[in-house]
Amino acid sequence: YLAMAAHGIAAPDVTCVATANASTLLRLLSLLNQRAEEVLRSVADGRSPAGVAHPGPKAAPRRARALGRKLDAQGELDFADVWPRLAAVIAWKGGSCGVAVRNLRPTLPANCRVVELGYLASEVHGTVNVRPERDVCLPALRDTFFEFAERDAWEADDARQAPELRGLHELEDGGDYYVFVTTRDGLYRYDMNDIVRVTGRIGQTPTLAFVQKGKGVTSITGEKLYEAQALEAVEGALEERGCRASFFIVLADRERAEYTLFLEAAAGGWRASELADAVDERLKETNAEYAGKRASGRLRPMRAVRLSAGAGAAYRADRVAAGQREMQFKFLHLQYADECPFPFADYCFGAATQATD
Repeated sequence: YLAMAAHGIAAPDVTCVATANASTLLRLLSLLNQRAEEVLRSVADGRSPAGVAHPGPKAAPRRARALGRKLDAQGELDFADVWPRLAAVIAWKGGSCGVAVRNLRPTLPANCRVVELGYLASEVHGTVNVRPERDVCLPALRDTFFEFAERDAWEADDARQAPELRGLHELEDGGDYYVFVTTRDGLYRYDMNDIVRVTGRIGQTPTLAFVQKGKGVTSITGEKLYEAQALEAVEGALEERGCRASFFIVLADRERAEYTLFLEAAAGGWRASELADAVDERLKETNAEYAGKRASGRLRPMRAVRLSAGAGAAYRADRVAAGQREMQFKFLHLQYADECPFPFADYCFGAATQATD
């Protein structure tokens, strides 16, 4: 990030920036303001910041002095100061990435537009933004064979036994669907576990927008944390401490960019702060993207909050009352906080800090 900051601000005429997640730019700007002196020195001298194993930018002492004066006058820099000609930022705008985009907008030049990157993953290039002024994205149907399952039907109890898949021509405007792809690279009816929405049509072809990851997976800033990984991390950390939880759930807070472990377990030789650290370390070991986002500061440290006795039972009763089947009820141990309606805060021992004991 130091190398990116030095090279980036050394170039005054940048007009377009592209990144998958806008949180990268927010992190870059934060680092620039936190370590402005060494970044500006790097720009002035044309040398890399200390400890950075990358070539330095082309020396630009006048540029460094100009930005230094702005920094002194304003207290901090934003992208409007650094790149006044910036006309477009290309990034994901859907799902949890929308939080970062909203936080990024005030730092940009007044006329700068944020353009949707499109539905893109390591497995498939899903859509192409053909009308950037309105973020209209067409599926790359010549390269990938798409099939879809209606969201509510797929998430029903017995849907995965015999899923009913639809083609592009069978999608309904405004509908939410899980995506399955068959690709030239060898994937066959591959479950992306992504939810997309039909936003309109060009001719008879539906246009698509990413909504969020499917159930059992969360992604605040690209880490793609799976429920199985969360289960393994929490249960392993508890086992190390000789503790068994009667209930736990991990909630992903998209606004705060952090995960919170809510835990109902007997008191013993463990502290919530230590447990949070242990779970955090285990997730870093099993999920390289999680480790990378934690190292870069885009994800805050894991929190752990101890719940009072009966919290798990109350949560179950709440979900059954909302329509889930009692005999087929299963705890979903990883969810987005804004999609979990149960008031866990009412069952906590005191207010939650980074890790509440």
